[in-house]
Amino acid sequence: MFYLGIDGGGTKTKVMVIDESLNILYENTSGPSSLDTVSEEITFKNISSALTDFFKLNAYKEVLFKSVFAGLGGIFHNNDKLRLIEILKKLQGVDKNTLLIGESDAENALASGLLFDEGITLIAGTGMVAYGKNLSGETHKAGGMGYKEGDLGSSYDLGMNALRSISRALDHRHEDTPFTDELKKHLNIHTMSDLQSITEKWHTERTKVAGLAPFVTKHADLGNPYAQNICNNAVYELSIAVKAVQTTLKLENPVLVIVGSLGNVDGYFKSSLHRSLNEMIPTIKITEPKIDPAYAAAQLALIHSHK
Repeated sequence: MFYLGIDGGGTKTKVMVIDESLNILYENTSGPSSLDTVSEEITFKNISSALTDFFKLNAYKEVLFKSVFAGLGGIFHNNDKLRLIEILKKLQGVDKNTLLIGESDAENALASGLLFDEGITLIAGTGMVAYGKNLSGETHKAGGMGYKEGDLGSSYDLGMNALRSISRALDHRHEDTPFTDELKKHLNIHTMSDLQSITEKWHTERTKVAGLAPFVTKHADLGNPYAQNICNNAVYELSIAVKAVQTTLKLENPVLVIVGSLGNVDGYFKSSLHRSLNEMIPTIKITEPKIDPAYAAAQLALIHSHK
């Protein structure tokens, strides 16, 4: 039996194929796949291209998957899940007997901490979402409404606030600092007109905006007050999202797995996030993923097939 796991988001897609004994038979990555930042056609293309080399292997040319679990960004409602399942139906290796599960990437993010039954996950990367479940099977999500809503606390949020810092420096609302100087040099911005041109071009370029987050975290590490203020505001938003999940699900001693580069890179941001979470929820246990989210998705495919 073969089980396919898919972990997709606004930056990249990763697939893993496992067998009944949880052995990894194949893994590969490709471009973005989600239902809110790229089209369904691009989502299908990138999932399919990540699998192409699997079916080129002699041992797997005729493989049919027992089940497929896809956890993607941009899944907000049941209609989104149905749309995703229609995409999965077109994949090579899928037939009418294949069990197809389409979910938010928060599901496999939670499972990446080996929290299959109860716990909380916080995705802090290009986007953000806090999601949890309890032993009664109840679930709750906070945030994660997509970049158009703001994705407060995400790399996109940091990037947007980096652009706002440039604006404030250009019109003298606050002084130029090495933080804004480096941003202006990187983006080749000299005037407010230059900034306006970029913000108009990047209005729907979520990944490009999120790509400015490392400038914020770098200068926060260096003690820049403006960069630290951006981080502090983002940390607050992430913390109240986790708190909302913990309170709603009545988790007394919650385990939280933080997924995504923004939330896991050592420095000012991570330290501030952990401190804020421990202040809001003194009983919380914070951990990093134990397994790759794509591997978690493949395990969820196997688990669902035995239900």
